[in-house]
Amino acid sequence: MKSNQAVQSQDAPTKPRGTISQIQETLAIALLLTESNIKAYVQPVILYAMLSIASGGVTTNKNPTWEQLATAFPLASLYAWLYVFHFDCSNQKDPESIEEDKLNKPWRAIPSGRLTVEAAERWYVVATCLLLLASGAWLGGFPETLAFMVETYIYDYASGASSWWAKNLINAMFYATGQLGATRVAARSMADTHMTQQGFEWCALLFMTTLTTVQIQDLRDQVGDKARGRRTVPLVLGDEATRWVTAFFIWFWSVACPAYWGNGAFTAGYVLPLIVGSYVSLRTLFRRTVKDDRATFHYHTLIWLPTLYAVPLLSKYELMRL
Repeated sequence: MKSNQAVQSQDAPTKPRGTISQIQETLAIALLLTESNIKAYVQPVILYAMLSIASGGVTTNKNPTWEQLATAFPLASLYAWLYVFHFDCSNQKDPESIEEDKLNKPWRAIPSGRLTVEAAERWYVVATCLLLLASGAWLGGFPETLAFMVETYIYDYASGASSWWAKNLINAMFYATGQLGATRVAARSMADTHMTQQGFEWCALLFMTTLTTVQIQDLRDQVGDKARGRRTVPLVLGDEATRWVTAFFIWFWSVACPAYWGNGAFTAGYVLPLIVGSYVSLRTLFRRTVKDDRATFHYHTLIWLPTLYAVPLLSKYELMRL
């Protein structure tokens, strides 16, 4: 009897450890599935939403308190992450995507052997249900969620990424949909808050910004894209021409976006985008290794785009105006 009790007492602690290990493995796979798009998509979308509601009276109709901003941040973050969780579970289980990831991103869950294709199908169902339930019953932004799911289906299953113009268009729509939805979710922390007409116009302008510069992400993936037979901008137009076109549009929007808000030449809303945009343009032209292209894409997504997103807020307070 004592020996059985001893065995039971020794076995008892192993069950919680097994459960904890399963939870840790589940979270690790979820992070592995979405890791590359956290920087590329989640962070820019969150920054757009938070800067939009922070510029209350400009892109939205009310000024938030610090408490409301603090409440809005985790909600918008979860909403944007559920977007990429759904997208990545859909995209990464595709046989052609798996072959591409073996070349461009071998550390991802499926090519690294952490997740089977059959298991990825189940993850896709879970991710879809979570996004629908969260946006429909709790967070808000349900219309944008449905639009994002349609865009994901077109991208993955209706040849949405087979041509350079379709790929750029869908990617620009991904950003615009996420920006509108995340702003709607963030604004729910403030009663009777909505985007202004100028806010919608601003989002449309940023759609054009993304549409004409998003091919910067394809510069780093040319090997895998060529193996998959994709017709991305660098593979159609050529590496050299793509760099010059992208650099031009980055510089152009660095001037045009501040001009939309009436920023003069000696304001933060004009100077900051121009400085950052010029730096990213120069990197695009003169730093050409795969490692450099990956870093340049991050500068574009995590620094240049947020400086544009901040223009309404900077314009509102007229910082550095002479």
